[in-house]
Amino acid sequence: MKRMKVILEQTMLVSFLVLCVVSLYGLFVMKKNEWCFDWYTPGSIVVASLMCSIVTVLMLYNEWYNTASALKQGIITLIHLILIYVIIMVFGHISHWYTTTHGFISISIIFVVVYAGAWIGTGIMFRHDEKLISDALDSVRDKE
Repeated sequence: MKRMKVILEQTMLVSFLVLCVVSLYGLFVMKKNEWCFDWYTPGSIVVASLMCSIVTVLMLYNEWYNTASALKQGIITLIHLILIYVIIMVFGHISHWYTTTHGFISISIIFVVVYAGAWIGTGIMFRHDEKLISDALDSVRDKE
């Protein structure tokens, strides 16, 4: 159940971040050039986010990652970054998010921004969950 919650949270978080960046890009760059997105672009972003969330849960939310040394966690996180990047770029190529080198570079920059934002957002969500648990434990202790 916890893994499903994390998958859904990650998917919503990453989809929201990407759709915000893409919307801003569309507003400031594409509109003045009279370009537009294909009808399937928002849906393909959500599906790509779901695929990345599943990979994230499988790689980072398990017992062997939590018990690994800091060096191994860093290596696993780096492998995660590369794997997610490959998934996004392959999915972007299939979905025609980019067709030129400039588009490839733009998608790569958006990826870095969203990847960093996802780590920050996930940290905030976990701190919020920890605070709720801590408050619940404090209220149980106060009742005793």
